[in-house]
Formats: sequence, C-alpha cells, structure tokens
Amino acid sequence: MINENLNHSIINRKQDESDFQYKIRLCMAKLNKELDLDWLELVELLELSCSSDHLRKLSYAWREMLAEQEQAAAGTLDNQLLLELEAKKKDIELAKIQFQDQKREYKQYLRHEGRLDHLLKKMLDSIKDDINNKKPLEWLSPSPKNNTNGVLALLLSDLHKGMVTNNYWNKYNDNIFYLRLNQLTQDVLEHQKLTGASEIHVFELGDAISGIIHRMTKLSETENAVESTQKIAEALSELLSVLSNNFEKVHYYNVKGNHDRAASRKEEEVRTESFHNFIVWYMKARLHAHQNIVFHDNQLDSEIIVAEILGNHYFAVHGHLDGLGKVVQDLTMMTRIFPTAVFLGHYHKNFENEYHGVDLVVNGSFGGTDDYAKDARWTSKPHQKLLWLNEHGRKATFYINFQTKETTQ
Repeated sequence: MINENLNHSIINRKQDESDFQYKIRLCMAKLNKELDLDWLELVELLELSCSSDHLRKLSYAWREMLAEQEQAAAGTLDNQLLLELEAKKKDIELAKIQFQDQKREYKQYLRHEGRLDHLLKKMLDSIKDDINNKKPLEWLSPSPKNNTNGVLALLLSDLHKGMVTNNYWNKYNDNIFYLRLNQLTQDVLEHQKLTGASEIHVFELGDAISGIIHRMTKLSETENAVESTQKIAEALSELLSVLSNNFEKVHYYNVKGNHDRAASRKEEEVRTESFHNFIVWYMKARLHAHQNIVFHDNQLDSEIIVAEILGNHYFAVHGHLDGLGKVVQDLTMMTRIFPTAVFLGHYHKNFENEYHGVDLVVNGSFGGTDDYAKDARWTSKPHQKLLWLNEHGRKATFYINFQTKETTQ
C-alpha cells in the first residue's frame, strides 16, 4: 500500500518530464531519503515489473553513473574555462606587443618628423638667401618661328648631383656636373636649329641628387644633402631659363627617384616626402617671371607622368618601381590610356624596345658609372636622350654623349 503521508510534490510529474526522467528522479529521491516510500511501494507507484530489490540495486548504479557524468561535466567546464583564460591571456599579450610596436613606430615617426622639420628649415632659409642674393633670371620672349616641324623632348635622369667618383670608366664631381650640363644645353640648342622645333618638353625622371641622405647620420651629411638639393634646383632653373629664351614654349614634368627621398632609411620613407619636391618648389619660385614655362603636376600619381604631346600620350616614370619587361603593360592597364611611348631612367643604360606599337625608351645616366655600379659590373656610358616628336610619334632620337674621363677636376 502507498503511504498516505508521502510527499505529493515529489511524486507529481513535472511539466515536459519524460517517463524515464520521472522514474530516475523518484529513485534518486528514495536514495536521498526525500521520498517516504519503501522500495516495494515505489515499484507499485512506477508500475514496474521488477522486484523491489532489483530496483534498489539499479538505483544505486544509476546514482553512481549520474555522479560520474556530473564530475565529467564539471571537468569539461573547468577545461573550457582554462582555454578561455589562456585565450584571454594571449589576447592581452598580443595587445601589449601591438601597443609596444605602435609606441616604437610613433617614436620613429617623431624622430623622422623632427629630422624633416630641421631639413625644411635649413632648406627654406638657404633658398630664401639664395634667391635674394642671386640675380633674377632674365627672360626675353623668343621670336615666333614660322615652321611647326614637331617638338623636342629632353629626357633628364640620374643627375646625381653631389656624387663624386673617379674610376677607369667614369669621373664625376661638381665641376664635371656643370661641364656636362653646359654641353647638354648647347647640344639641345644645336638640335633646335637642326629640327626647327619651337617647343620643348623636359622630362626630369628622378635621382637629381646623389642620395647621400641614405647615410645621413651626422649633421654635416644633412647639410650636404640640403646643399646638393639647392644647387641642383638652381642648375635646373638656369637650364629652363636658357630654353625659355630660345623656345616659344617650354613644358616641364618631373617624378622623384629612389635616391632623393627625405628619410635616411627606406623603412622610414613617407612616399610624399622627398627632396625632389623642394627642387620643383624652388624652380617655380625662381622662374615665376618666365611666362612661356609650363610646370605640369602629376594628376594620377606623384610617380607617374602622363603627358599629351601633339595628340599623343606619353608616360614617364623613374623606373625603380617597374620592370622593363612589363612597365608598358602595367601603366597601360593601370591608367586605361594607350601611350605612344614610355620613358624611364634609373637603369643607367641605353635600352629601347617596342611592345605592340608602344616604344619603351630607357634614358642613360647623367652621372655615369659610380663605384657601386662598377663593383656590381654595371658599367655604362654617361648620356641623355633628346627626342624629336611629331603627330605620329618619335621622328628621331639624338644622343647627348658625355666624355667618360673629363680632365677638369
């Protein structure tokens, strides 16, 4: 018989409780002395076909099994907590490292900014004094020429102002720099007479200074870099001044090279900061009275010139970012413009090719073979190129060759 005083709250089946869960719960309640029934009464209540002794033994077994399951579940929970803690610890360590890296990069940025501010101040002061002390570059409007027999395009690259070298293949210093620049100026004027061109496009293709800033560790080297920048800016200004007095129109384009960046280390380079930018700024200020000089800014990218000449497009880059075998295709796809020719410097050699009707023209080095190139077995003749262009493209190429062993010191 069922005891009348049993705990009805335990016997009543819970909502959504299965028959098996209900039987297990009552057996555990009996073992825990929470249910006032003997085992025979529990067999009758649950309508089981087993004996009371069998139910009692089975209940003990169920209790051990449940205890093991709870312990295993607790262990799994502990493992999960440990894994989560390890993950949090890893995240904290990573955040710490990232913060340290950011702090170190910020300090490097501040050092770079401080050095750049110093260079800017020195250069602006130097340029200000230079412009005030030098005579203005005179401009006389050239007489109009009746013929329109195409235009000239002068490629200037790798002038490396400030470089000093003296080897079997080449000699170069400041005096030789000015000798070569004077020869180049005279050759251009002679070819103007030959061609009858009234317009010239000057492409300055980078590496105007030697790049001693790469080894800038002392103040004296900083001053040399500033001085080289100032002198090359003045020299190019004087060149354009002469051209503007002989040509009806002078167009000037420029890109920076890899030797004239403002950072001493490549890793610290900020792509928009270059001594080359100061050169152009100086030239614009120095030549402001020359009404027939047009300075062209690079619209697509600071390191890609896109010029339109007599209805044709011409690309020009320094070359340190480009491979000779794919520069034509790369620039064409990047700009969606089909050029007539692509001009490069950087490679310090005469090289030309044609890709699907597009001329690839590599200009030589103005400075010539230095010790680095000599040791790498990359000797070459110092030269620049002057192109004669018409509406069909290139009509002729004139080589301005320099002596490799000038005697002037």
